[in-house]
Amino acid sequence: MEDAEIIRQVLAGHHEQYTELVQRYQEPLIHFLRRTLGSEADVLDCTQDAFLAAYRNLNRYSDEYPFRAWLYAIARNKALDLLRKRRREVSLTLDENLVDQQARPEEVWLAKEQAALLSEVLNELPEHYMQALYLRYHQELSYEEIAMVLQVPVSRVKTYLHRGKEKMRQRLERRDSHDGDGQRVMGPNVSR
Repeated sequence: MEDAEIIRQVLAGHHEQYTELVQRYQEPLIHFLRRTLGSEADVLDCTQDAFLAAYRNLNRYSDEYPFRAWLYAIARNKALDLLRKRRREVSLTLDENLVDQQARPEEVWLAKEQAALLSEVLNELPEHYMQALYLRYHQELSYEEIAMVLQVPVSRVKTYLHRGKEKMRQRLERRDSHDGDGQRVMGPNVSR
C-alpha cells in the first residue's frame, strides 16, 4: 500500500494503520538521526517524537512531497531542537559555575586599587625599566621580543627587568611606610 493511501485511511479514522508507516520508516529514520545525535537514547527519543509529531500533524501533510521526506524534516527539526537545548543546558551549567567563582565587590575594589597603585609606581620608574616591565607583564612578550622592541641585547632586558622590579619594590615599601594608618596598602607580589 502506498504512503498516501495509508495516510488517507488514518485521517478517515483507521488510526491503527499508522503503525504501517512507523514500521516502514523507523529503521531508516534511526540511521538518519544517528548521524546528527550522539546518544542512542537521544536517537530513539527523537525518532519517537518525530513519529508522534507527524501523526498529530498528519492533516497538514501534502502529498506533493513524499511522506518520508516530510517525516525526515520533522525528525531533523526535533534533533536540532534537542541539540540547542543541550547547548543551553551546558551554557547554563558553565554560567552557574562561574557565578560561584566571581569576586565579591570588596575584592574587585581592592584589586582595582592595587592595579592603580602598581600603575602609578610603574610610571615613576625610568623609561627603560617601565617599558621592559610593561612589555613583559602586561603584553607578555618574551625576553627576545622585548630586546627587539627596545633594541638592546637580551642580557640588558634581564637587567632592566630585575632592576625595575627592585625599584618598584623599594617605592612600594616607601609608600607602605608612609601610610598614615600603619596598614599595608600593597597586596600583590611584584617579583613575578
